[in-house]
Amino acid sequence: MTYITIIGWIAASLTSIIGLPLVINTFLAKKPPKVSLLSWWIYYLGIFGFALLGFAIRDLQVFIPQVFSGLSTFIFLAQIYIFKAKTTRRQLINFSFLSFALTVFLLIILLGIFFWAKISLGNLVFYAKYLGIFAGFCVNIAFLPQTLLGIKNKTTKFIPLTFLLNLFLLNFAWLIYFFLQFVIEKNDVYLPSFIFQIIGFLISTIQLVAYFYQIKQQKKPFKINWI
Repeated sequence: MTYITIIGWIAASLTSIIGLPLVINTFLAKKPPKVSLLSWWIYYLGIFGFALLGFAIRDLQVFIPQVFSGLSTFIFLAQIYIFKAKTTRRQLINFSFLSFALTVFLLIILLGIFFWAKISLGNLVFYAKYLGIFAGFCVNIAFLPQTLLGIKNKTTKFIPLTFLLNLFLLNFAWLIYFFLQFVIEKNDVYLPSFIFQIIGFLISTIQLVAYFYQIKQQKKPFKINWI
């Protein structure tokens, strides 16, 4: 196992548990934290895009994390829409979004079955670069709305710190992995992902800085929400 592979699996492991802190937090608090739904939907579509990319180029390190992060993201979205359905009168809209979220996750599972069974979907590999652009754009731009909203409303401090730290670390790990794949392995399929990963890393850094700034600005003792 090369050092590039090891870095890839570290990034994959961090990505797999990205939504777990928010799922646990919502379960314990009985209500979802103050996050941007738009961010999570963009991220969710990016997960699907990376699942397609991993399937197309037969890269387990890219594909496997999407199954686990897709599951935790689906559960988190389900928690939000079930909560909204209970507290608002828009049950039809909320359950429609919930159904769409379930459909996306089932498609990821279907890709996993095809991956395991070695079933191809035509010449999908020829679209790998475009899949990388789509997935990289979605995943790495996803938390920009959440970052801006958190800074504007000073609500970043309510997000579990473990989520923010994990987001920062996974972006850094993927940045190194994609860079090494492009520079050392000479695989230009990873170039779009590397470029967008820079954006994702900057956004996660800004969000983490905003978190600690908001904590420091508190005049009264503020309990850090770890999870």
